[in-house]
Amino acid sequence: MVGITATRPPRGGGRAGEDSRSAGGAGATPAAGRLQLTDPGGAVTDIRMGTTENLDDCLLREAKGRAARDGEMLTRLVVGAVVGGVMALTGGAAPVHAQALTEAEAMARMRQEHPAVRALRFRVREVEADALERSLLANPTVTYTREDAAGGRDDFLLVSQELPLRGRTGLFGAAAGRAAEAAGARADADLLDFEASLRLAFADLLLAQERTVAIEAGVMELRRLVELLRVREQEGEGSRFDRQRAEREVADVEADLAIARIAQSAAQANLAAFFAPGSDPDGLVAASRLDNLSPGAAPESLEMLLSRALEQRADYRALAARETRWAIERRAAERLRLPGAAVAAGLKRSANPLVGADAGYAVTATVGVPLFNRGQLQAARAEAARARLEAERHVLRGRIEREVRIARTAASRYLSLAGEYRATSVEPAAELASIAQTAYEEGEYGVLELLDAHRVTLGATLRELELLAAARRAVIELDRAAGEMTVP
Repeated sequence: MVGITATRPPRGGGRAGEDSRSAGGAGATPAAGRLQLTDPGGAVTDIRMGTTENLDDCLLREAKGRAARDGEMLTRLVVGAVVGGVMALTGGAAPVHAQALTEAEAMARMRQEHPAVRALRFRVREVEADALERSLLANPTVTYTREDAAGGRDDFLLVSQELPLRGRTGLFGAAAGRAAEAAGARADADLLDFEASLRLAFADLLLAQERTVAIEAGVMELRRLVELLRVREQEGEGSRFDRQRAEREVADVEADLAIARIAQSAAQANLAAFFAPGSDPDGLVAASRLDNLSPGAAPESLEMLLSRALEQRADYRALAARETRWAIERRAAERLRLPGAAVAAGLKRSANPLVGADAGYAVTATVGVPLFNRGQLQAARAEAARARLEAERHVLRGRIEREVRIARTAASRYLSLAGEYRATSVEPAAELASIAQTAYEEGEYGVLELLDAHRVTLGATLRELELLAAARRAVIELDRAAGEMTVP
């Protein structure tokens, strides 16, 4: 946006009420005063007033120079402006906990601080312990028995152990491994969704910050215009209507600025919710830019994305692991057709008043005959669970393909649209504002046309930010659909 910081208004220019413009006002010669133009980044260009055509050429060169600036420097300016706004809201003192975070730093902090991440890890350990318990051998039993009859007494001390002859223990161990794998994959899927939510919250904060900075710049330009109109009114070269109309525009944009600051506070609170409970949201600043996604760069081909998504999606891997687990459970149930065996061995001591006391050993072998329970119900249940998970996996595959297609299309088009809108609307809008300013000074336009040019310029800037934010959200959704885990 281009505005005037200091000028000497020409005689007879502008709309000075219903009786302020003479018949030759439209053709008045522009004053030879000095015009100083500024942009929101702080660049200042002094241009000697000449013809409108020369001014337009200078402004066009200036716009191209701004577009070629280094992105890192602009990031520092945006972050500085946001921090300055926070200081202004807190009475000029910097917040104690003010901290600028990149997206990767916010991700690392979330993984370290948020209790939900720890809960995911403990849930995996819980499932592992439950599953491995079934793979352990049965504990031996110790039995002591005394028999006393007809004056004789027998004492038995036996140790019994079930023998793992059917191989079910090893199968239970393999099933436990698949259950733990499924739990870990499910935790990865939940973590990926949690990270995507954090990235969306970070993008919302970026958008709120840059909207606030853009609207603040628009308010500053309009305030300068109001001061200019006030001076012209005092010198009798402008009208009260022009000044009051500009003040009305300032009030509207200041209301937009207040709304933008409220949205920024809400975005800070949403981002702080991903950190340790009690984190102060007021000092959070997103240290990045919306346009660092290289608008116009197309994502990978659909075939590559689909192939990688099926390999990387943790929820898909979780279903596959659970399906394998129930296939193993069915094999273990089928082993119940085989006889089971147990053995007991120990010491025996006998005491008889006629024979005397004696000691020896006792051995008992037990064989379980699979007569009624041959594992048929357990096998049927395991097969039904496996078939259900297979069907769910096919359903999830279709949903993954649909999500990847939609996300890729949205990301590609939003990125292209943001780049095209910058070239066709944002840069020409800045030139439009400067032309309107010059025409107003020459008496060709009134204040309404000038304010409309400022409004169009600010609106184009805000629309570009919305498109960049939509592109960023689409890229985040594409990463989630493809199962891309972000490594801080």
